[in-house]
Amino acid sequence: MRACLALLTAVLWAAPGAAACADGERGAGEPAELHDALTRLEAAGEFSGAVVIQDASGTRFARGYGWADPFEGRPFAPDTPVDSASLAKPVTAAIVLSLAAEGRLDLDAPVVRYLPRYPHADTRVRELLAHSAGLPGDGAFDTLAGKDNRALLDEVVLRGVPPAFTPGSGFAYCNLCYSTLALLAEQVTSAPYLQLARQRAALPPGVTLRPARLADWQPRAIGYRRTADGAYARADSDEDERFYGSANLSVSASQLAAWGASWWTPALAYVRDRASTAATISGSASGLSWGNWYCTADGVRCHYGGHHAGFRHLLSWDGRRKLSVAMVSNNTLSPRLQARLQRALLAFAADDASTGHRELALPLGETAPLPGSYRFPDGEAITLDAGAPLQAVVRGGLRYTAYPVGAGLRYVPGLDVYLSGADDGSLHWLGLHEDLHGMRME
Repeated sequence: MRACLALLTAVLWAAPGAAACADGERGAGEPAELHDALTRLEAAGEFSGAVVIQDASGTRFARGYGWADPFEGRPFAPDTPVDSASLAKPVTAAIVLSLAAEGRLDLDAPVVRYLPRYPHADTRVRELLAHSAGLPGDGAFDTLAGKDNRALLDEVVLRGVPPAFTPGSGFAYCNLCYSTLALLAEQVTSAPYLQLARQRAALPPGVTLRPARLADWQPRAIGYRRTADGAYARADSDEDERFYGSANLSVSASQLAAWGASWWTPALAYVRDRASTAATISGSASGLSWGNWYCTADGVRCHYGGHHAGFRHLLSWDGRRKLSVAMVSNNTLSPRLQARLQRALLAFAADDASTGHRELALPLGETAPLPGSYRFPDGEAITLDAGAPLQAVVRGGLRYTAYPVGAGLRYVPGLDVYLSGADDGSLHWLGLHEDLHGMRME
């Protein structure tokens, strides 16, 4: 009996890798050594998910790794649906920007012009786009279960919750802002959100809103983590979530890569410049664009991620090189791998295998960064305050919140960077396109 169980276990562990490799040897144009690197991460139990890379000629890489459902032994594939988490936000922003481009809504108009029941009369539409409306976070609600966009907004109205700051004066990452924008777009057009996403944001037709009941959402990926004793534990999507615009799309790596490729085509050319331009808050450039992307200064390379429960995703597109890279995962990636794997994928996609391998091998610090001001080699200065456990990071005159995500490690939404300290008191600042060390100024 033990021998049979051991054989069965070996077959089950081999199944995902066998499925991923069913298409044979590396195809023409496939990034060198990427499959081998992901297979090693899969074998070590560090990565479960899918990666798809597209360029102007089509799909260069599309493979799945590990389990979509570890409890049933169902392998991951490039077409396996996942919980999009916040990757719904740039879709919603594209819808809103397209309506603004046609003159159907005014970004500088008060939100109440389009949603009369919106609770704060002075908030403008662009402040919802920029995460600058001061709306309450998810923790302000007793539960999100069973609530749609209108119900969440009505709860703010009924409670009489004021904005956390004068709208337009600060940054606070805001899910409710994007649920409100989805509601606003539907109000302006009298069309449902998914129709708008397909017609105005070029979202692939197979992408849907996730069902409220998780049992009705098949054959999706289930979020999970490994316990200390090696067992599988759920870290999954939440039951009975009905809101949309900020999250809750059902999408695959293949669909994400296809959508990323739309950003260098005529389908989205009419909103691309605005969508990739840094949003402004109180005259300062935000870390996020008006399209809810993290973009390079020239607006040519943009990316965004989704993170919820055990899910961690990335979509990156490069308009100059015509390159779209999508990664989805469901196994609660370690904080170190969250940062390093994303950077490695872009290196492999650019046919720079040596940099890809080096990124995967590099550690992240486990020393908490010290409060104070730091100067980077290019002369830029940032400040990290002394708050605990949350800290504020001031960059370019705007404040962002740094959340602890591991031993000594902080993550900053709105800047998409990981922070850690070093024995010499310096600050390590790691983003998808930034790897900086700042010296503490006395």
